[in-house]
Amino acid sequence: MFDRSEMMESLQNGLSEVTFNKINGDVRVMTCTLDDTIIPADFLPKTSAMLDAVEVPQTIIKTYDVNAEGWRSFRVENVTNFRTV
Repeated sequence: MFDRSEMMESLQNGLSEVTFNKINGDVRVMTCTLDDTIIPADFLPKTSAMLDAVEVPQTIIKTYDVNAEGWRSFRVENVTNFRTV
């Protein structure tokens, strides 16, 4: 199992590739980030309060998918591979 805090740190410092099982059973590979120097300005939260506005369980990570050009999330327990790109 992958460590949530290590994944968060990696996401905040650049691009990462996450492979995970979706709820419907499909496998998804996503290139994503939480690095505000990579996320387009139009997609950046206006304030840090906006990130905190929606309570997200610690079992879920919200991140910006650079290929889909939007915010996505995945469950930590469903991650099968995680690497820095």
